[in-house]
Amino acid sequence: MESVLENSIEEWRLFLKHSAPGRRFRDRYCRRQQAGHDRSSLKRACYVALGAAIAIGSLVLAPLPGPGWGTFFVGLGIVAGEVSHVAHFLDRAEVRLREALRSPRGVWGKPVPAVRALIALTIALCSVASVYGTYHVFSGVL
Repeated sequence: MESVLENSIEEWRLFLKHSAPGRRFRDRYCRRQQAGHDRSSLKRACYVALGAAIAIGSLVLAPLPGPGWGTFFVGLGIVAGEVSHVAHFLDRAEVRLREALRSPRGVWGKPVPAVRALIALTIALCSVASVYGTYHVFSGVL
């Protein structure tokens, strides 16, 4: 079991280091397809099912404190190794996310108090909504 875990960690390390943003998931998909000619369809289906279960489970548990969205993308990353459409989607999403994250840094650095207040208010409202949603879900259980 340790060798399987070590191989997976090494594969992800190579995946993140040696591929350019916007090509990472497609490169990983191609590497897995080239290396896995001898893999059975059952094994591939198990990878897809595992990744889908992780992604769906993290969406269900997203309101709770914890990794939430990170595990969602890990699950999609596992599926992307076997499904080319998911790999293309994640490559496009990575590039768009990188562009989107560059913009707020520039907006936050500008000395416009109204924009800063609006961003802070949005973050506060999202936090309150998350706490309320979690309380509402678990108040019926407890």
